[in-house]
Amino acid sequence: LIRRRVQHYGYVFDYESSDVLRRDDEGDEKRCACPPLPSMTSSRESVLEMRNEDVEQWVENAVDDVKGWEAMAGIIERTRRINFDFASSSTPEGLLDSDQNLNEKLLNNLSLNGEKKGSSPKDISIDKEKSSSSVKSMDNSTQAPCCYPHINQVTINEYTPGQGIGSHVDTETAFDDGLLIITLNGGIVMEFRKVQDAAAAGKEESSMRKLLYLPPRSLVLLSGDARYKWEHMIVSRTTDTVDGTILPRKLRVSLTLRTALAVPKVGQQALPLPLYESKVFPPRWGQLSDDAAALMNVNSSSNNHATLSTERSDLVTPATESKHVHAVYDAIATQWHHTRGKRGVLWPGATLFLENLPPGSIVADVGCGDGKYFSAIWASNSYVIGTDISEPLLKTAAAAENEVDNSNKKGRDGPQYQKLSKEKHALSAHPAVAVADCIHLPLRSDSCDAAICIAVMHHLSTEGRRIRCLSELRRIVKVGGLINVQAWALEQENDSKRKFHGTDVLVPFNAQPKYLETPSTKKEKESKSTQDNQESVDRSNKGKGVAEMMAGQYSGAEFDSKKNLVVFQRYCHMYRKGELECLCEQVPGLEVVESTYEKGNHVVLLRVRDAVVAP
Repeated sequence: LIRRRVQHYGYVFDYESSDVLRRDDEGDEKRCACPPLPSMTSSRESVLEMRNEDVEQWVENAVDDVKGWEAMAGIIERTRRINFDFASSSTPEGLLDSDQNLNEKLLNNLSLNGEKKGSSPKDISIDKEKSSSSVKSMDNSTQAPCCYPHINQVTINEYTPGQGIGSHVDTETAFDDGLLIITLNGGIVMEFRKVQDAAAAGKEESSMRKLLYLPPRSLVLLSGDARYKWEHMIVSRTTDTVDGTILPRKLRVSLTLRTALAVPKVGQQALPLPLYESKVFPPRWGQLSDDAAALMNVNSSSNNHATLSTERSDLVTPATESKHVHAVYDAIATQWHHTRGKRGVLWPGATLFLENLPPGSIVADVGCGDGKYFSAIWASNSYVIGTDISEPLLKTAAAAENEVDNSNKKGRDGPQYQKLSKEKHALSAHPAVAVADCIHLPLRSDSCDAAICIAVMHHLSTEGRRIRCLSELRRIVKVGGLINVQAWALEQENDSKRKFHGTDVLVPFNAQPKYLETPSTKKEKESKSTQDNQESVDRSNKGKGVAEMMAGQYSGAEFDSKKNLVVFQRYCHMYRKGELECLCEQVPGLEVVESTYEKGNHVVLLRVRDAVVAP
């Protein structure tokens, strides 16, 4: 069975139920969650104020800078603004290429906008003067121009040569009219079949079959009858025959853009679901909004939702972790990378685990931080996907390839990179990373051959979140795959400088001012203060040193006057001997292969023994 790769944005389309998974207080948050649509700016209002020329320039700049998230944001907004004029005879630049006439011949009498046989449109046009917020109604009996400004769902499909998709129609109740398909990289022939009533037609054959070639960089619109009365499919094969010419298929990436609908109230028309988008890349994943958290708290007082709310509570980041883990690592990211990743501080046990993996393994580094284990994974001829909750730390991972560590004469970014060949070094320029919570990972089930989770579990403040992290690791790793988990131990060695007197403690981190943002820079990034506010800040900082001023800019930070350092407090849960194993035993499908102790850390080696059973 050949399965294509699929990724949804905005809303998940469930192929089993042929419906959109809508976010609501009674829905399955795990199944409904997916990345937001990419957005050009932080507010929809500012996007609507942009001219069409500004959008085109945005796309051009994003492509030149190889910024895929920004480019996709511009393409989606451009598509929202297209005025599809079915009566026009002009050809829009960039939508159809020299294969236009071939398309018209193959299309023949197939209607893409619900018209009767013999009246299919010749092309699609863009009205450059059309406002992004304008909408014109259209039904099956008119040729009025229309546009789709409320697009809120995108599905990206990857078709390798030989892959296809079965015959189907669009779901009328899930989406509003207008299904737009953009074809990238490789062209393909799409097949349409219109099934008629055989008795009414008086014929033995009750279907009409039409072929449409979709060239690269083309857009096709299915509207009206083309969505509901014509089934469309892509035959699984490695070549297509177009006008007698055999065309080998290439890798094809398709973007399907639609408007997902909410469930309508009785007697009312279905309205588009709210737009769920973000300009941040990598998209932040696995954290509920304050409104969702408040909703969960309301539901927890209801007997009907008690179980659901308990399960969802683990998805909400506790204040302890937000203040003493996430905020701390965001602040100290530069110094952390300088003292850890750039100097090649790797645990021997974790390195040996990675070196023994089969070549070609896909490894998930959950809580990867600055990506210090990436080089060990690449050196073992494996591939890595890194996730971490701290975006500043991930930015140091992405920037590592261009850095030079002057304190290390062996070369770029630490001694561990010396093991890499020239080809492997290129991987460090664009590492595969995403901002994600370890208890809600943006990876498909059974998609990885192995996983590591180093120095992450001791930053989770509740048992439920620790078990959920282990469950996510188990979910993403294939049956038979191995997982290496390492966390701080309560039992420290006799010569260790650290002695812990409890299992839940705050561990200080001494930050040097030179690695932190200056107070003025940080203030400008967080908000544009008025001149009066800035003068007030200057007066309060008068007579203070740099470290003392910086300590006042970070919530929870303290100033160490003796050492002239900024002190952050990190929350850590210290694991007793056997505690990690007990947590793993509570996760179905995890088998503890080995338990070890390494320099103040408990380590468990886990094996996935059976597949995840969907609820």
